[in-house]
Amino acid sequence: MTGTPAWRFLRPALQSGWSFVAVAVAATAILSGESSPASAQGPPAKQAPPAPSPRPSAAPVKPSPPTSAKPASNADWMALPIDDLRTLAHGGDLRAMEELARRLVSGIGVPPDPQSGAGWLLRAAEAGSPAAAFNVGVMYERGFVVERSSTKAVEWYRKAADGNIAVAKHNLALMLRDGKGAPRDGQKAIELLRSAALQGMATSMFLLGDIYERGDAAAKDASLALAWFAVTVEFERQVNRAPTSPLAKSAQQRVDTLHRILTPTDLERAEKTGQAEFQQILAALAPSGAARTAGLAAPAPDDDETIGWPKSPSERVRAVQQVLIDLRSLSGKADGIAGPATRAAIVAFEKSVGLPETGEVSREVYAAALRAIAQNDAVVRSPLPPPPRSEPSKAEASEPAPRAGLPKP
Repeated sequence: MTGTPAWRFLRPALQSGWSFVAVAVAATAILSGESSPASAQGPPAKQAPPAPSPRPSAAPVKPSPPTSAKPASNADWMALPIDDLRTLAHGGDLRAMEELARRLVSGIGVPPDPQSGAGWLLRAAEAGSPAAAFNVGVMYERGFVVERSSTKAVEWYRKAADGNIAVAKHNLALMLRDGKGAPRDGQKAIELLRSAALQGMATSMFLLGDIYERGDAAAKDASLALAWFAVTVEFERQVNRAPTSPLAKSAQQRVDTLHRILTPTDLERAEKTGQAEFQQILAALAPSGAARTAGLAAPAPDDDETIGWPKSPSERVRAVQQVLIDLRSLSGKADGIAGPATRAAIVAFEKSVGLPETGEVSREVYAAALRAIAQNDAVVRSPLPPPPRSEPSKAEASEPAPRAGLPKP
């Protein structure tokens, strides 16, 4: 990527960098399907079927089985037989409700049943799941199964934001910016976006730059706009390892434009602001006790024992296959043979995370896949495939950082 180097505004922050191996970055943590953008406004409004019951079953709620009987990892939940999953869900287990909703909405291992899936989401949200509350907010914003309602979307986004779901803060900020479902509140929108940015929501960083450049929710401030666009570029480069992502490219273009028109005084202010904001984001994302002087070098990886990197070649192939299967980047079973399908899946994964496209079984691929799994498991377990899109289309120029959305059922 060419143009004005965004990092020139962030040099002190980079010189005291952090290790991000164990960081769950919320900007890409909603789901693994990063290349599937969602429409900014969702499908055209249609006559909605009756709203799903918050309780999909009239059966009495039974106490959940002991924790030891439940799956221990995201992959184990995804592999749990549907009957066992239903038992746990009817017993009141939030994680089981979320997983059951995901399968019913997407038709994974069961006939697609969006209405029942939405019902389980409502039940989980009412029982206190912030992840489900976010998805219910999307349901109401897009009119998925339920009748579209901006007011109810705001209500559920607030609950998810109170549960510290970064993408819910982002979506709520967009609605408050536009005055949809609630009175327009630019100040609160900016507070939510900064909070989401501190959780690694790169689209929120970009939107802050856009707001300050346009002046649509706060007073115009080109210096602040430049600072946030520069932060977005550097965050994509250093943390997300995606220097050529659509979001990074779009932010870099805005950096170049603003750099040409600002005065030296404004540029100096942008530099100081960008340094301060980037430092805060790094500090917020860094694992406890993980501070280290890394400069511009790649973050130091965990040792082999910590990440479970096998010693034998066949077991390494099997390990890489399994993490790609867990990410749904590869189908079938982990057989320990690096055939064409495995190599193609590795290339696709490497491309998605900004690694060199080698197609080889490697420790770097394994570690990156583990991080992706941790991100998916740690933030929002959603039945909805598309993540928030990073960059506006030409037809949606007024919506620079779209909301996370639901697929058309």
